[in-house]
Amino acid sequence: MSTSTILYKFKASLNFESLPLPGTSARLFDIKRAIVKAKKLDKSSGSGLEFDLAIENATTNEAYDDEDMILPRGTRIVVRRVASERGMGILSRLARMEVMGGGSG
Repeated sequence: MSTSTILYKFKASLNFESLPLPGTSARLFDIKRAIVKAKKLDKSSGSGLEFDLAIENATTNEAYDDEDMILPRGTRIVVRRVASERGMGILSRLARMEVMGGGSG
């Protein structure tokens, strides 16, 4: 199976990092999940604060809101950690997916 690489950086970072993903494109939700794992954001949230990742195209500044949206390999994105309502953050949604058996990767 071929892999794709999405280039990402957090807003405060200077350099892009590569995020290898299976296939030639990836769903936005899967990209968020991969960033959470790569940056160990699931381990550092001991404060219990809910957060989500806001993603935008680094070239066009287009905000990507639809988590079912497919991004092609080579896409450059900027990531921001943003506050979220209780139970609606990325970690809560990932936990629900794992419970339902939808966790792949």
